[in-house]
Amino acid sequence: MIDCGAGERKHEIAEGYLPSDPAFRGVFLILVNRAPAPVWDITRGGNGFVNIAHKKSLPYVNHYSFHIMDPDWGHITIKICGHPPFPALIILNGHEYVAAQTKKAGHPFTKEGNCFTEVTDAKALAQVADTLRSKDAIGRLSQICNR
Repeated sequence: MIDCGAGERKHEIAEGYLPSDPAFRGVFLILVNRAPAPVWDITRGGNGFVNIAHKKSLPYVNHYSFHIMDPDWGHITIKICGHPPFPALIILNGHEYVAAQTKKAGHPFTKEGNCFTEVTDAKALAQVADTLRSKDAIGRLSQICNR
């Protein structure tokens, strides 16, 4: 777990911690940063009633970015606010998906950052990339969210 300051590129920090074991699955890093978020304000009325409402201004609160190695998508990030109503953001990178699926299919390639720099079978890579535009891509997105 690493505390991050304002302006730090969290995804670049995570790249330095990517697991070297290709069989690794699960959380490999948690980054914490402060950012504005909608939070609830709870007040009690004179008659004992509780009033719950969103605060007018967005206070800075902790957000936790869970960096996960997934067998189908590669590196994904789930960012969760540490205060109610606990909004979450699932961050998926299509290049990570294409890399993971191409590796599973046994087609060698070289990738630097988000760029494929060497590809032995460009047609196979393109076919995997095209699956992200198919109708069943929504099902794959739902699966990763449910996992």
